[in-house]
Parts: sequence; C-alpha cells; structure tokens
Amino acid sequence: MQEHLSLRRTPTQARAQQTFDTLLAVTAELLDEVGFEAFNTNLLANRSGIGTRAIYRYFPNKYALVTELARGMASRWRDNLGKVTAEIPPTSHGVWPEIWARYLDAYVTAVRDTRGGIAVLHAMRAHPELRSVDDTANAEYITAVAGALRRTAPSLTRQKARLIATLLLKTTVAGIDAVLDENTANGRRLFDMLKVMQVEWLREQLRA
Repeated sequence: MQEHLSLRRTPTQARAQQTFDTLLAVTAELLDEVGFEAFNTNLLANRSGIGTRAIYRYFPNKYALVTELARGMASRWRDNLGKVTAEIPPTSHGVWPEIWARYLDAYVTAVRDTRGGIAVLHAMRAHPELRSVDDTANAEYITAVAGALRRTAPSLTRQKARLIATLLLKTTVAGIDAVLDENTANGRRLFDMLKVMQVEWLREQLRA
C-alpha cells in the first residue's frame, strides 16, 4: 500500500523541481474545483501543460499526488503550531488554554486559505488509501503538542502530556470537520462550543 502512495523519484535539478512544484500546485487548484473523486492525471496534464509521461515519472497515481500535497500542508500547518506555542514562556502553563483556542482559529484559517486544503483533508478522511497519511500527520501533531505541554508544564509526566495532547487532537479533528463541512452559523457554533469545552478541560488538567 505504501508503494501506492510513494513517489517514484524526487527531482534533483532546478528544472525538474519546477515541474514537480507545478504539478502539485495545479493538483491543488483542480482539487478545489472538481474534488478528489473527479480529479485524475489527464485533467492534470491538460491544465498544467505537462504530459502524462512526465507526471508518471514522479507520481504513480493521483493518490501519490494527494499524499505529497498532504505531507507538505501538514508540515506547514504544524510549523504554525510551533510558532504559536513558542510564544508561551517556559513554566507559564496558565496561558496554555487561551493559546490553544487561538491556535485552533489559526489552523482553520490556514486550511481554508491553503489552495486544495479542504479537499485534501476530505480525501484523507474518506479514502482508506490515504488514511495512513492522515494518521501519521495527527501522530506528529500529538507529539508536538505533548512536547510543548511538557516545556511549559514540567510537572506533567510524559504519559499525561501525551494523553492530553491525544484527546485535544482527536476532538479537534471532529470539530474541524464540522466547521469545514458546514460553512454555516451552526458549524461555527459547534466549533466555538468545542473550543470552550477543550479550554476548560485543559485548564483543569494543568491545575491538577
């Protein structure tokens, strides 16, 4: 299965890198326009002006294209988390709940502002072939959050920090799906309620 999602090769020269980057950028555009189900390499070749032979030099199928997009997006969004949590001085865990609420808002905005972001998230949730990519990204988020918690609340054991991070991330996934799928007042209210619930629970855990 992993071969199904893996690159056939990575670009090593500037021109090849430009072709590679163009393919990913156009894939993101098409995913926004037609969705994952309708997206295919023929559409990509027509829109990008890059032949299917060149596409298959790097990507064996559309799943590999979306996987590479997803990994790049997850890395950028995780970097945003690092910037937000870096604002918390060591041992000042009392501000964590407010920082976490701010991060959630920033994350939703980043997904919406990323070309193809919502479509990629939907594809990873809906297709077993891509679910392992989503699982890996979420595991990396959990590790990053647990590490930031330990930095600002050294009294937390590694196990408890990871449990807190796991619950935060797993409930966040459901909340973000709601607000992205329902771009309505109801979806936003659900997400706001999730933030209140998480913040109060997090505050309690950090006091314990």
